[in-house]
This record gives sequence, C-alpha cells and structure tokens, in this order.
Amino acid sequence: MIRTQILLRSGAALGLTAALLTVGCSLRQASGATASGAPTSSPASALASASASAAASAPAGPFDYPTATAAPRLDLVDQDGRSFDLASLSGTPVLVYFGYTHCPDVCPATVGVLNQVIGRAGVPIRAIIVTVDPERDTPAALREYLAYLPPAYVGLTGAATAIRTAADAWGVTYARIDTSSASGYAMAHTAEVYLVDAAGRLRAHYQFGTEAPAILADLARFTSR
Repeated sequence: MIRTQILLRSGAALGLTAALLTVGCSLRQASGATASGAPTSSPASALASASASAAASAPAGPFDYPTATAAPRLDLVDQDGRSFDLASLSGTPVLVYFGYTHCPDVCPATVGVLNQVIGRAGVPIRAIIVTVDPERDTPAALREYLAYLPPAYVGLTGAATAIRTAADAWGVTYARIDTSSASGYAMAHTAEVYLVDAAGRLRAHYQFGTEAPAILADLARFTSR
C-alpha cells in the first residue's frame, strides 16, 4: 500500500515501462430557473445533451468505438456497501477501469493517468475502479484505498459471480495467478480504460500506456457544444 501511495502521489508511475510489468497485471488489450422564471435544465442534463450532440457530429478518434452504444451495467456495490447503478452518474462523463488494490504496477500507473485527467478536465468527471479481486477488495478495503485518491472516484466490488458478469459485459478478462509472494496470489487482467459520455454511452477505450492528453482530447470532443 505504501508503494502504491508513493506512485500515485509522485506521478512516478507514469514512467513505468513494459519491463516493469510483472505477473500481477496483464497488458491485454439539479434543476433551476432563469431570471424571468423560465425553467432551465440542470447542469448535468445540459452536459448530457451537449455530449450526445457533440458525439453525433465529432469525427472519429483513434480510440473510438465504431458505434456508440449504451454502456454495460455495473450492478455491484460501492466502497460504502451501497448498491450501485451506473445510471446514477448520468450527466457526467465517466472513466471505468477494472483492476485491484494489490496490483503492484499497472494499476497504480493507470490511476496516475486518471488523476491527471480528473485534475485537468475542466468539467465534472467521475472515475470508477471495478475490482477483479473481490476476495480481498471488500467495501472497507476499497474505502481505505480511495482515501488517497480524489473524491471523483467510486470503487466497486461484489460477489465473485457479479464481478464476472460485469467484466464479461465490458469485454474484460482476468484470472487469479498463485505466487510465492506474501500476498499469495496476483490477478492478471485487461488493463484498458473505458470512456462513457455524459449520455451514458460507451465512446472510447484506451490501452495501457495511453497518456492523459489523448483522453483529455476525446473528453473535450464529446463534451463540447
């Protein structure tokens, strides 16, 4: 945990190379009114509308999915043990990542990139970390982990079958690998980040190593009017 915190806070994780990738991870790829009293949409609704409009007219980027589709469900529980529904974040772009808190290298590096995106986005944005290690990543463990990250994060866990269902829906694969380390095992997993626009549509995905500017450029494309 200490090593992870240092990587997250210092940004040193961004300099990790493929040589550092070990068995622990894999590289697979609110309403108001105007002065005249006329009703107006909430900021979240306006952003969702703008996102849908912009997405329809924006030229395709190198990380775009060929077709925008509704993001798969995430019927899991958050770090506070509450049932989670991705639709609850409608109106806000969301970055989704599947990983785990004991990940030694790839996950901290990816979280470092996500932190940059959150800090530089210029619009409200959320980030979701879905664990692929529910045995160790209980709500309490996720809550402890997220205490060191920006409040934009949500951590999700659940029963092993629920995690598998969610991962399959997102095209994520993972597997437990027994090791001789103190933790006893590691998780190999897909290391992509997924961008869901404010309208709840899956728009783009980023392989491990994609840097913050590329994600920020897509975010601006999908949220500009």
